[in-house]
Amino acid sequence: MAGSFIKIYKKFRKQDKISVKQIKGGYLSGRMKCNTALFRGTISLICLIFFFGGVASAKVEKKPEEFQKFASDLKRHFENLGWNDLDTEKLDWEYYRKSRGNKPLIFTTFGKKSGQIVLFLGGVHGDESPPVYILFRLVQFLKKNPELYRDKTIIIAPLINPDGFFSKPQKRTNGRGVDINRNFPTKDWKQGKKDRYYSGPKANSENETNFQVALINRFKPTHIISIHSPLGCYDYDGPSSNFDSIVIWLKKVSRQNGLPFRRYQVFPGSLGNYAGMERRIHTLTLELPSSAPQKGAEYFDQFKSIFLDILNLNP
Repeated sequence: MAGSFIKIYKKFRKQDKISVKQIKGGYLSGRMKCNTALFRGTISLICLIFFFGGVASAKVEKKPEEFQKFASDLKRHFENLGWNDLDTEKLDWEYYRKSRGNKPLIFTTFGKKSGQIVLFLGGVHGDESPPVYILFRLVQFLKKNPELYRDKTIIIAPLINPDGFFSKPQKRTNGRGVDINRNFPTKDWKQGKKDRYYSGPKANSENETNFQVALINRFKPTHIISIHSPLGCYDYDGPSSNFDSIVIWLKKVSRQNGLPFRRYQVFPGSLGNYAGMERRIHTLTLELPSSAPQKGAEYFDQFKSIFLDILNLNP
């Protein structure tokens, strides 16, 4: 559509130039000059609207066959991990970005942008399977319980690093060998050694990092919950004004499920550093005790109440 309007614009521009040339030697009133300028401006504006509208539309255009293949691959991989209770195809996923391996970077939203805005992230490291299972299960659970998000917004991105997750064997880093949780553009970012903690050629160089930054910028979450494994603890980064109340809550849930609360080290290029320390967003990292895929269902039952608590935890 944008192309056709550009052709129309060029046609009118050509006609306009010819008419001006024909009357150049005669009397051209101020009114005609004004009308000519107005005509040119109007056509330019229309073309810009349709051109950029067309570009925007192309960016968000869904490709059902592309997602269908990805969903089928996911289902097959889930079954190989022993996960037979996850629905990958019937849920309302969105994606506008893809990994270097051409896999959709998916997310879904619940509720309206008001009150509490909670962002859940999982699958940042491809060899940490239980977080992926938990967030797919959480999506299914929320879909059946709309009363949980009437007055809040929930965003869930369950598989940040599909290339690492689909790798054989699964690996921590993405398709370019970069640790996504060392690639955020923090003030202290630095390039590290090319090992499993490699921070990338430059800050924010990876599609998966861009994806998370875009979610934060678009939804402006009040809370971020990033699920990892297998350190077995809670870690918090964020504003200190409410630190006492959050610590009280974390100590309570620690007693309930036996996971300790620790102030873990803040790493250059990490989410906790980028979102919690630099942008003052309440950022909780849940480190599950094991990365074994078969632990997914057990951990969902164990930590589901914590996720529901977080939805009602006021900043």
